[in-house]
Amino acid sequence: MKQKRPTVSIIMPVYNAGRFLAASIESILGQTLTDFEFLIIDDGSTDRSWSILKRFASKDKRIKLFRNTSNKGLVKSLNMLIPLAHGKFIARMDADDISLPSRLEKQVEYLSSNTTIVACGGQEYIMNEHGDVIADKFFPTDAKSCYNTLMNFMVIQPPLLMARGHIMRKLRYDNHIFKNDDISIHFKLLEHGDFGNVDSVIFKYRRVSNSLTHKNPKKVYFLALLVRLNAILRHKYRPHFVNIVLAVFETLLIALLPNAWILGLFEFMRFTKDSARRFITSDIFAPILRLANI
Repeated sequence: MKQKRPTVSIIMPVYNAGRFLAASIESILGQTLTDFEFLIIDDGSTDRSWSILKRFASKDKRIKLFRNTSNKGLVKSLNMLIPLAHGKFIARMDADDISLPSRLEKQVEYLSSNTTIVACGGQEYIMNEHGDVIADKFFPTDAKSCYNTLMNFMVIQPPLLMARGHIMRKLRYDNHIFKNDDISIHFKLLEHGDFGNVDSVIFKYRRVSNSLTHKNPKKVYFLALLVRLNAILRHKYRPHFVNIVLAVFETLLIALLPNAWILGLFEFMRFTKDSARRFITSDIFAPILRLANI
């Protein structure tokens, strides 16, 4: 008898995530949409991650565990899971983040209602290592804005990505530019349709102090820039001219500023609380944003 295909396959790599792993898994198991399979790969963890995974898998048959005998890295782990995912939709998840209860339901509803959209994300909270919400992070919702501003920042938080399964299964993550590149696949997906975002908060993204973005934002920026330039050369990505000009300005600014200032400026621009919210909606900055998303 042929097994029924689940609505969603969630793929999640795990590496030494014992501190946050249980909460992350529970956030998926507590989703309002229950028709899913949860594919988790332990990528050679040396902490208690594997024992936590086995405990959850013994209680919920939707969890399917896989294990690397050594650390292969994020890209290789994701690429191992993609062909094993049978869902109509494939969703990413990271082992230190939290999916709010309606995340899967709202993303499935969005993709089902918008047939030209190949992948979507949503709005999110930023939390610290203790789980306290420290900011909001908002993303464009319409396809044109998502396409153009992808030249300047990620319009779908990588672990919040949900894509159509029949397309995602044809693609793979790349690591030829940098080892843990989980953004290049966004440009590959764009060759098959548009991007969009659910217009409500459905995710909590955890900012951790030992991440590469936190320690060396300049390096991360230039690696991401190489991925964007590669997308223009190889994946037919054609952002609006104004977005290219903005990217040039950003690049010059990043090159001149020290790492500590870059992280602060990035958070000021992207986290929409207090002064940052007022700044990006001000009479000075708003026209530039409108022009960039023509």
